[in-house]
Amino acid sequence: MSKLMTGIAGIRGVIGDGLSPDVIARYGAAFGTFMKGGKIVVGGDTRPSREMVRSALFSGLISVGCDIIDIGLATTPTIELMVVQHQAAGGICVTASHNPVSWNAMKFLDHRGRFLGLEDGGEVNRLFEEREFDYVGVHHLGKLRKHEEGGVEAHIKAVLENEFIDVTAIRRAQFRVALDCVNSVGNLIVPNLLHDLGCDIRKVHGDISGEFGREAEPTPENLTDLSDLVANEGMDIGFALDPDGDRLAIVNEHGQPIGEELTLALAIKHVLSLEKGPVVMNLSSSRASEDVARAAGVEVYRTPVGEAHVATEMDRVNSIIGGEGNGGVMLPGVHANRDAMVGIGLILSMLATQNQPLSVLV
Repeated sequence: MSKLMTGIAGIRGVIGDGLSPDVIARYGAAFGTFMKGGKIVVGGDTRPSREMVRSALFSGLISVGCDIIDIGLATTPTIELMVVQHQAAGGICVTASHNPVSWNAMKFLDHRGRFLGLEDGGEVNRLFEEREFDYVGVHHLGKLRKHEEGGVEAHIKAVLENEFIDVTAIRRAQFRVALDCVNSVGNLIVPNLLHDLGCDIRKVHGDISGEFGREAEPTPENLTDLSDLVANEGMDIGFALDPDGDRLAIVNEHGQPIGEELTLALAIKHVLSLEKGPVVMNLSSSRASEDVARAAGVEVYRTPVGEAHVATEMDRVNSIIGGEGNGGVMLPGVHANRDAMVGIGLILSMLATQNQPLSVLV
């Protein structure tokens, strides 16, 4: 049976079993048609299938007149930020996120760097199914431009300049940090971020080979290598990402994973200790985050599952922080999308300013 899954914000499937070059090119043409041939930012993770997917996707986009800004290997939140920085019509993340290495996917972003909502995503799917593509002639084909810097420096700058991230306190603490970026794009940005924060780093699965070295999802049972590193090397904390860098899991100073739900709860607790405001989370997030917010005396809003729903509600209520209980921290001051780099900055700020180990804060 073909393993091809379509949703409002994109499509994912197994390479060689549903996600084929013709499907990818058609979706590129459908998205480009929906965007009326505008400028599109494209980036993605390190999966072995990335060049096949990108080549077919570029063909579809160029065929309907889209100019492509190719930022190459990049985390999903970096791509989202680059859509806004380049004032693009939209963006595409070539990543299957937490799915196994045999999968790949395309996630579609609007001009704000947000995942498409129900109406827009539905229209892209309709254009795909009905093959309504605005193909252009040879003199109007889109162009491909490489963006060599990839957005890493701009992303780190946005994180370090946020008011809730205490760079001075973190640098003073000189944390020893263990890191597991699952041999993917997190390794292109998180070590640089941690170096800028004055941290001493040890890594497992620290290359960009795309051979993940563990199961892709950063759940406790998949973090044994990181846990061992923290315990054996006497690290202050361990951080683990999924392959596209939007989810953050944490290991305490004893080498014990605390569970992804507590990533969001701790981030909320830190932000609300500095400023009060509404908090938004989806219905599948645990009550821990809600209890933390209510204890701070602020309103809590729940949304259907899906990052786009959370981001929309955060806009509506002018939320100060939000997210999903899968380790997805969303901070509007940087951008209202899940971002592991934001999560790292907030958690290290909390450790530095509270001057207590993570196990005590948990």
